[in-house]
Amino acid sequence: MTIPHDPATGTDVPPPPSPDVRRAWDWLPAQVFATGLSTFVACALWMSMSDLYSEGLQVVGLGLGASVITIAAFLLGLPLRIAPPLRRWWLRHGIWPVIVFLLGAGGLAASYVVGDAGAFHVPADDMFPEANGYQPDGRIFIPSLAVLAFAAMHLLPPRRRFPNTF
Repeated sequence: MTIPHDPATGTDVPPPPSPDVRRAWDWLPAQVFATGLSTFVACALWMSMSDLYSEGLQVVGLGLGASVITIAAFLLGLPLRIAPPLRRWWLRHGIWPVIVFLLGAGGLAASYVVGDAGAFHVPADDMFPEANGYQPDGRIFIPSLAVLAFAAMHLLPPRRRFPNTF
């Protein structure tokens, strides 16, 4: 394949990206937002239910934590966007991110009812008042959150199945 030459500028012009390449990258901002929001909300629910939420600075910490998880999910899934065979598979089998997302969400829900999940009580001391809360099982919560973030980062809307009639 030869790269076309633009006589006006005297430079080579690369061909336009394929629809698959555009689709893989065009949805990235929405995927980053959805991943950051879902991880932020999941961690905020954990902290507020377990009475770990303390100050406004905690919101910044939640935001930083959600950012790290979002960046990690993006970097782990980067081969899906860059490698053409993996990208073709990902775009042709769009149901798999939905299934993985539901598994991650189910794991988050299960982390509140199985394993070491349950209510706890912290007695008062000189520094802190008495506190009650409900703690999920971290051994289930953390991996489920990672699976949920990876799937949210790679969810795509379904392809159009109808021709444009307008």
